[in-house]
Amino acid sequence: MSEWLPFSETMRRLFSFLLVFVGTFTLLAGQASAAGDNTVESSTPAAGEIITLAPTQIQLRFTQPVGGAEAVAQMGLVLACDNKITNLASPQLGSDGVTVSAALTQVLANGNCKVDWALPDGSAGSFTFTSNVQATTTVPDTVPGVTTPTIPGLPGSEVKTAPRLGGPIGLVRWLSFFFVSALFGGIVFIRLAWPEGVEYPVTERYFRQVVILAMLSLYLLMVLMSAREAGTGIGSTFSPTSWGPLLEINEGRALLLRFIAVGVMGFFAWITERVLFETYGVVTIVVLGIIALTYGFDRVAGRGVIIGIVIAVLHMGFIATWVGSISLIWRVVLHGPGSSDLVDALRGWARVATFIMSAVVVTGVAQVARIDGISLINSGHGRVIILKSLVVAGMIFVSASIRQFILRGMERAKSLNDKVVYRLKRPVGVELSLSIVVLATSSWLMAMRPPYVLLADKGPRVAYAIVQDLEGDDDFKVRLSVTPGNVGANRMLIELFGPSRIQNFTVKLTPENPNFSGFTINVPITRPGGALLEADSGFQLRAPGVWKVEVTGVSTIGDLQVLTTQFVIADGVTVTTVPKQGLQAVTTTTTAPAATTTVPPAVATTTVPPAG
Repeated sequence: MSEWLPFSETMRRLFSFLLVFVGTFTLLAGQASAAGDNTVESSTPAAGEIITLAPTQIQLRFTQPVGGAEAVAQMGLVLACDNKITNLASPQLGSDGVTVSAALTQVLANGNCKVDWALPDGSAGSFTFTSNVQATTTVPDTVPGVTTPTIPGLPGSEVKTAPRLGGPIGLVRWLSFFFVSALFGGIVFIRLAWPEGVEYPVTERYFRQVVILAMLSLYLLMVLMSAREAGTGIGSTFSPTSWGPLLEINEGRALLLRFIAVGVMGFFAWITERVLFETYGVVTIVVLGIIALTYGFDRVAGRGVIIGIVIAVLHMGFIATWVGSISLIWRVVLHGPGSSDLVDALRGWARVATFIMSAVVVTGVAQVARIDGISLINSGHGRVIILKSLVVAGMIFVSASIRQFILRGMERAKSLNDKVVYRLKRPVGVELSLSIVVLATSSWLMAMRPPYVLLADKGPRVAYAIVQDLEGDDDFKVRLSVTPGNVGANRMLIELFGPSRIQNFTVKLTPENPNFSGFTINVPITRPGGALLEADSGFQLRAPGVWKVEVTGVSTIGDLQVLTTQFVIADGVTVTTVPKQGLQAVTTTTTAPAATTTVPPAVATTTVPPAG
């Protein structure tokens, strides 16, 4: 019997521990059950509701306070439609302490939807609703103001998309850069350094080839750009009568003018002696200026637009002079041995090449400072600028070696013999090749957006009813634009002009009427740019009257000064006297009683996509 006593003692202790554990668990469960009696009073969407408009958030209003922001951060909230979970953002507690909102981070699927919730105090519950959102039946075309009716998802239907022509446009732009530069720089070289060159048949043959290739490359570029702007295939834009879309953009208008100017210059260059005629001298200079001027409008954006146009014209003029001169030297001057005028041509180029290259570098640096600033490493456009700079540095080194040989090694040369041609042909060819690579990077850069250039608006122009310009310390500059400025669905454009880097960029909208909810918009941009909140995204301004605005953000040096303003939303029964929808004080005269429905305020958190 004594052998079983220890075992019995052990069993009794285990049994006592089990009784204590069960009792404690029962007590805790009873307390949780007593505390967890919170329920949902109302919700959006409502229980049992059939919705036809996709919601942007789920909102729950509880009968009792939920326990503060910490409790809301720990609550469980799940939305599933036909057993497929729809992702939600972190729940947010409204200012009344009983309303919880969670934004949808993906499109709500159609079907039977169920919302399950659970609070840390033990309260839990669920409700259901039905999603029957109608699919969009129109898809915006690339032509402003035109829509093509489609029904996505049905067999046999196709959504019209713009043709992907970025690669071909970049290639043809590169070719046009080179051939136009060869024509431009070749004419400048003939007029300034080598007028005797017009006497050589090889010179005339060279210019005729360049004219044909320049006109052909510009024609193809206009065909491709017209197709891109019109959203059609290139087969429908071969006729000049279909180039109308080019007239709607600055780059297109400049390209058409360039095509005409190159054609006029081709007339003079076809019989090269014409470029030296006194009767054609002024016309030739004017046409050369027009060709350079057209390159100033390829990118009319960024800081200091007027200065940028002047810099771009000068930069492209010097680049074209450099490339065209090198091309003419390699193809014509070094075509073979010759008399002293070939030596004079090389010496004339060597004397002015230093100034031209210096001008290219100075204007290029000025343009980079205007549209890139110091964002060279942290932007794709800036990294290509660095690559281009390395190629230019190599080109400068090769050019300096060639000039040194011409000015010193050929100091006493009376003619150009085979030996000198052989020694110069290869390094000049290397310099020409590097210049072609530079033009290729320029074409590449044209397809990219610099940090200080906003995305081009390809859609129809919108005249915003309310435009607010806000500015604070540390270069914090923001523009808010709202339309139509009436109660209901509105479109809002948020533009950031400074600082160069920003985090936690938010715009908080609070109605003066406490019976309506406000919005906290998380703007997903980290550098100057724009974000667009469309009217059909659920951005509903339901409160008439004054709305207060707070714009916040964090820069690299800390929290930015909060920018504040206000604007007025009309409702059709309120006469509003506003000198300007800006920072001035506003006055309203109410002619009809306000709504008597009392709805405690709540804050909706919305994330808007970047504009463009």
